[in-house]
Amino acid sequence: MGPDHLRRLIQGLAPDLAGLREPWTIIGSAALLVAGLPVEDCPDLDILTTEAGAAALEARWAAWREADYAPDPAAAFRSRFSRYRMPEGAVEVMGDLRLRTAAGWTAVEARAVERRAFAGVEVRVPTPVEQLRILRSFGRPKDLAKAVRLEAFLAAG
Repeated sequence: MGPDHLRRLIQGLAPDLAGLREPWTIIGSAALLVAGLPVEDCPDLDILTTEAGAAALEARWAAWREADYAPDPAAAFRSRFSRYRMPEGAVEVMGDLRLRTAAGWTAVEARAVERRAFAGVEVRVPTPVEQLRILRSFGRPKDLAKAVRLEAFLAAG
């Protein structure tokens, strides 16, 4: 999904996200695009929220849910997970996301979130420094590569 598709997707979802009573934030490639980083490919829109927030979005977006999609049970992540095939692109919702670490299952939290205007609506994304922390904590090669690109982007001013 390119920036134009992401803009249309976020515009379409904005009323539902604005009405969500639980905290939420966009993470991953979409958050990097919102922050201004040129990203060639954004496979989906990742939304981090609470378990109750995930349940609310499941009810609201039931018609678009990919019921047969499930994350790999051996993956290093656990959450109340759901995936949606919206007309504008794919959305993944993670409620109470946890990451397997040496210390056990650890909550993934966006500790510093900012509101940014994107596609004519206000969205919530982790601050750039917080995005770096989250990407590094995931430890996967694709996330570490994003962290390197974000660092270079921030250093360039």
